[in-house]
Order: sequence, then C-alpha cells, then structure tokens
Amino acid sequence: MKNHLIRSASLSLLALCATAPAHAQETPAPAQATVPAAPQRAPEQIVIARVEGRDLSLGHAIETFLNAHTGHGVLVRGDAAVRELAGRLVERELFLMEAESLGLADSERVKDVLRDYHTTLAGDELWKREVKSKTAVTDEEVESFYSKTDVALRLTLIVVPTREAAEALRARVAAGEDMAALARKESIHESNTFDGALPYVRRGELERQVEDAAFALQAPGELSVVVPSGRNFAFVRLDERSVNPERPERDKALPQIRGILEERLAKKLAKDFEERTQLEAEAWIDEAKLTRELLLDGPDATVVVARITGDSLTLQDVRDALQMDAVRAAPPEATDGIALEAARHWVRAEAIKLAARKAGLLEDPALLKQLASFRRDVLMKVLCDEYVWKDVAPTEEDVRAYFEEHKDKEFTVPAEVRLAYIVVATSEEAYSVLDRIANGELFEVLARELSRDSASSVHGGRIGWIKPGELLPEVESRAFALKAGAIDGPIETGVGFFVVKAIERKEPRPVSYAVARDTAERSVLKLRQNEAYSRWATALRDRAQVELDEPGVAEAVGWLEAEFVRREAERAAR
Repeated sequence: MKNHLIRSASLSLLALCATAPAHAQETPAPAQATVPAAPQRAPEQIVIARVEGRDLSLGHAIETFLNAHTGHGVLVRGDAAVRELAGRLVERELFLMEAESLGLADSERVKDVLRDYHTTLAGDELWKREVKSKTAVTDEEVESFYSKTDVALRLTLIVVPTREAAEALRARVAAGEDMAALARKESIHESNTFDGALPYVRRGELERQVEDAAFALQAPGELSVVVPSGRNFAFVRLDERSVNPERPERDKALPQIRGILEERLAKKLAKDFEERTQLEAEAWIDEAKLTRELLLDGPDATVVVARITGDSLTLQDVRDALQMDAVRAAPPEATDGIALEAARHWVRAEAIKLAARKAGLLEDPALLKQLASFRRDVLMKVLCDEYVWKDVAPTEEDVRAYFEEHKDKEFTVPAEVRLAYIVVATSEEAYSVLDRIANGELFEVLARELSRDSASSVHGGRIGWIKPGELLPEVESRAFALKAGAIDGPIETGVGFFVVKAIERKEPRPVSYAVARDTAERSVLKLRQNEAYSRWATALRDRAQVELDEPGVAEAVGWLEAEFVRREAERAAR
C-alpha cells in the first residue's frame, strides 16, 4: 500500500518510546559531581556515559531531549538533572542497539518511511528557500498600511461555494431581498449564526480580496463585487463606515501590521510556487473520478485519479489516506469534495518533492543530519510496534473495567452555559445596567448600546456556549452558578465590570460506553504499553555493560550552567 498521502513524519511521534520513564539511571548515583568553572569543549566532545563500549555525548543527550520536547527550547540544569538525562540517553541507546541486532534497520518498512521522509525534508527546505525566506516587507509598506487603519466597517457577509451562487444571491439582495435572511439560510461562513453580521472590521482582519472589496465601499447599503474567498466566493454589504474606535497606537500597531503583510506575501509566494512546481511536474487530476459517490462505492479502486512526472495516485490510495468509516457516517455535504482535496494535497506535496530532488537538496548536509536523527526515531517506533508492544492489546473486559472505574472523571461531559454579557468600566455603570433591566429594558439592546466588548456587543452580548476554563475565573464562577434566564452582576475583573446573563444551561451528563469505548481502549492500551516498555528497559539494562563517565558528567553540568547564563544574558540584552 502506498503512503503518498500519509506524511511519514508522523512516525516520529514516539509516544511512550520517546518519553517513557528512564530506567538506566536506577543504578545508585555516586556523590554529586563538582561543577568545573570554565567548560571549554563542545557538547559533542563531552562523553557522559558508555553502553557496551559505545560513547554517548552530551550532544547526543541534548538532541534526544529536544526531539522529545519539541519547541521546549529550555535545557536541563544541575547534577541530578544531568544524571537523569544520561539515564534516558543510555536507555534509548539500549533500545536502538536491540533494534539493530534484530535487523530492523534493513526492513522494508523502515526503508520506505525513511525514503519518503527524506524527500519530505527536501521539499520543506525548498519551500523555506522559495517562500519563507522571501517574505520580508519594507518599512514604507508597513507605514502605508497603518495610514489606512483609521477606518472601521460594520459588514454583512455571505460566503458560498461557487461564483455562480454568489452572483445569484448578490442579485437577489440588490433586488431588495433581506440579506440577513439569505445569510442565515445560504452562507457557509460562521457568521451565518448572526445573520451574516460581522463586528467592527479593520484593515488586516479579512482575507485580502474580501478586505479590498469591502473597504472600497463608501455608503451604507452598498454591495461589493463578488470576490474569491479561499476556495469559496463572497460579497459584503456595508452597514456602517466610521472612525476606527480601537485604532492601536502606532508603535504597537506596526509589528502587527508587519506580520499581516508578511503573511499575505507568503500566501502569494506559496500560490505562485505551487503553481510553478505543478506545471514543471506536469501535474494532472481527474476531478470526475473524485466524487463522493465514487470514493465510497467506485468499483475500480485501481483507477488513476492524479499524476505527476514519475508517479501516480489511485482511488485506493485516496481511500487509504482518509478515515473511510467517518466519511461514510458524515452527512454528504460535510464530505463533499474531500477526495478532490486529498488529491490536490498529494499533487502539491509530490510536485514540491520532485522539484527538491531536481535541485539536489537530497544531499544537503543539514537534511542528512535530520534524516539520521529521524532514523533512530523510526527504529524505536518499529521496535515498539513489532516487539515491545506485540501482545499488549486489552480485552473487552479490560476496557469495560477501565470505563467503569474512570467514568465520573474521564467520561462525563462537563456543564455548559450559553451566555451573554455586558462589560462596562465602573461598578456604578454596572448597577445602572441592572436597574434598567429591572425596569424592563432588554439585555440585548443594552449590550449593543453600552458594552465595551465590541466582539459580543454587536450580537447583543451573546458569546455562545461556554465550558469550564473558557472565561475569566471571576466571571466563570458566577456564570456557572446561574439558572437559565438569570442575571448576575456586577462582577469585577481586570478588564471591567461584567453583567452576565445565562441564556441556557446544559448540566453535566455521562458519556455512554458505546461512545466512550474507543477512548477507554486507547487509555488502557497506553498503560499496558508503558508497563511493557518498562519491563524491556529493565531487561536490557540488566544484561548490558553501562557506565557513567563521572568527569564527563561534571563537565556537562558546567557546560549546561554556562549555557544557561549565556542565554539569560542574551535575554536581558533583548
């Protein structure tokens, strides 16, 4: 089975293999090492442990740590932490040596994954060079954009899948039909819940083409032309054009504007790059064979549905890449076009990989180093799958028992409250709001008139369904205590005084075993995998010759401490 659509990098998610508790450090630790005053050598030169005579360096340990803590960026400090790090490194090396001894490095599974990952790395590098590295914008462009941020718009938006549908709806609005009703019924944008109404819109908050069309409008009631919006089409009506009430100060705004302009430039560069690589790859997609009906029940799974130079994609490849049970269960409108999008994704990715191969990036030294690191990840994954975790699958009785034991905490849907609120500056204003509500004025009207929260005020204060943890703590504790229809306030916070209304409530409710079964099974499986990993680690450690290099550990402690000081000095300088 081909893996065209399944990004092989997913195998680097080692789960327990990457992060399971270390056992190699269980050997009684000697007295704490002395920290040398001025470490000089590079991490790759500092040996901290040996396994079967093989040296393991601080450089290896740092690489392993950072790979298992992607985006962490913070290194360990202190003697105890270095010894634990050395233990994890030893344990990982023992597993890798076992994988090598079992011949897993020569398995077709490993070779296929590495081959695909290698070309993926090269494609990513080409993308960086052709797109990411070219997104700088000038100071003049940033200043020009800021000069246009003094205007804010209230808009009504309709987004539909085709230009024809958008033009037809625009004509109906122009002829006098209620745009709010049409947005509610026809628009696929999330604003349809609010009749297509958007809160105040400023420059940089919409897609470029929609934004340009909207800000070209001058008089309330004007309709924009129909413009592309992603793969869909949109038009807007100007409801209000006013001075931007939340225009940020120039010094705060310029970095944000630069980010917006760079993102837009990146999208344009990406579009041009993808079109160029697909043209060079002679990319072709047979859209007629990628309908939902053929995806589900097409009799010929071997039919080619997409092609680039030297490779092709079959209908079966598309099925393998998708969760077909979920596709079948979903409403037709929710999965219409999913096969075509999968084919487009394959064409984009494979065309870029082909261009990267032609550019010679497969031999890039930095990529080869990443590939070597990933190879170790893959060997760990395959060893765990085929040996360590071979017989750990839980029985139905195990899954049911876990569900019963944990159903109160893990398998209960928490309470939800559908809320609206009004935010004002002072407690006096909040009490005034409460008095006006008590005298018969509508909460929704007062929210539009008085609330400082522009995102919710346009919707009468409504913010939708809220779960625990999604609000300011002081607001949440009071809001979740309300019965449906009840109002509470003032609630003092760091951003103002809240008056809160609970529109509806959903009480905590248990999840049935049928719904929770798969999640429970994954939890039991993870526990058993962890136990099996620990048993293997102990067995490998017991039969191996392992030693910590005490001078090396001491030097590593000093090196990491010096690195911490250096980073802190850099941070302070910034």
